[in-house]
Amino acid sequence: MYLLNYFPGVDTEVKDCRGFTALIKAAMTGRDDVVAALVMAGADIHAVDSTRGKCARDWALKTGRYETFHRLRRLAARPKVEQFCENYVVEWPELREKVAKAAAQKSPAEKITLRIKNTFGFSFPRDPQDNGVLDHMVRMTTSVHSPLISTGCRPLCPTSPPEMGKRRLAVAELLKKHSLKDPKFYPDSSPK
Repeated sequence: MYLLNYFPGVDTEVKDCRGFTALIKAAMTGRDDVVAALVMAGADIHAVDSTRGKCARDWALKTGRYETFHRLRRLAARPKVEQFCENYVVEWPELREKVAKAAAQKSPAEKITLRIKNTFGFSFPRDPQDNGVLDHMVRMTTSVHSPLISTGCRPLCPTSPPEMGKRRLAVAELLKKHSLKDPKFYPDSSPK
């Protein structure tokens, strides 16, 4: 993360003598956080090694790194970090549907079935549901529009969130792009 954030122009596609990129090596060794950082920094997920012709996903499966493979699949499912951009809506999209379903009129047979299920059913703990209320709460509290984020910091690129396969600018490039002399960028730095 330090290299990706503070050294502009880091080439994530450099290969060693066997043709392994940093992403392939991170996938082989099960370094999930490194895999996520490289992918969100613009590393090519489809790059293959020169000896066996396998990509990072293939190597993760071959070496038994199933968590890494799952992380790559989740990143591919949501390639853009939408909560870090200005147009993110803080509303849970499934809320209206769930409320409408709960408030809908039920037939007497459905009421009896529901009562029996609630009385005799067992509730086992489960993993959180993808795009469920827990995911929404995490996204909402980490979004740009969250009161915690907007009072604590000001994002440099709210219109260009991190995206899979898209190179991010390093801190030096961001500071050069957004000069310290720009008064609209730093609202508290205006002379009083």
